[in-house]
Amino acid sequence: MKPIIYAFILSIILHLLIFLPIELKKEEPKKKKEEKIEKKSTLRYVKLMPKKVVVPKAEPKKEIKPIPKPKNYKVVEKKKIVPQQKKQPIKKAKKIPSSKPKKVVKKFKAKKKVAIKPQEKRKTIPNRSLENFLLSNPVPVDLDMLDAMTKSYIRTYGKEYENLTNVQKVFIQNNLKNIVSITRKYYRFPSLALKLKKNDYNVVEFYLHPNGDISGLKIIQKGKYSFYDKSIIETIEYAYKDYPRPKETTLIRFYIRYRTY
Repeated sequence: MKPIIYAFILSIILHLLIFLPIELKKEEPKKKKEEKIEKKSTLRYVKLMPKKVVVPKAEPKKEIKPIPKPKNYKVVEKKKIVPQQKKQPIKKAKKIPSSKPKKVVKKFKAKKKVAIKPQEKRKTIPNRSLENFLLSNPVPVDLDMLDAMTKSYIRTYGKEYENLTNVQKVFIQNNLKNIVSITRKYYRFPSLALKLKKNDYNVVEFYLHPNGDISGLKIIQKGKYSFYDKSIIETIEYAYKDYPRPKETTLIRFYIRYRTY
């Protein structure tokens, strides 16, 4: 048995001796390859430093000086709050009725106001001449005393002016110039007149009544262009509401000049 054991041990030793150098040879080229790889590598490692935390400098603490107490001061005592008492209502003394008998006052019913039309007002005036009714009005002034514009308007009446009453003459002398100026304010030139730029002249007449109405509106002397005649009639039909009112029906006559620039 002993020779068999020795033989087994020897075989093991031989096997170990044969295979160990082969494994060592195989391991050496790996180390060489690792060395070559280490030589070829150009990587550089950088160490990351921790960030510096900047701590703000602490400001020096300000010394708080105590506020000096005023030398001259008064100690105010707290007033006691007294609750207010409810005021009792003052009872008024009852009036003792006098023994005298009361006066009886009769109540009259107020009559309703009814608007009277101007035409009905004229019916209430007694039948007497307006000349006697209007004696308080001034006497008409001589034509020489009037201004040049009013004279030129009165000339359009011709001999008819002498047949007018004093009341009518006074109204014409005082208001004819104003009536023409009111008419001019309302007047607007027709578009055709502004295009052609033609000057013209015409004379208009109508009757002005005490209630402010007009009648018999017409053109006595026509101009060269019909659009001026139509436009002045339309203007008077709209502007007569602002005309002054006479005390009796009066014939109004004046001329209009049309000038375009």
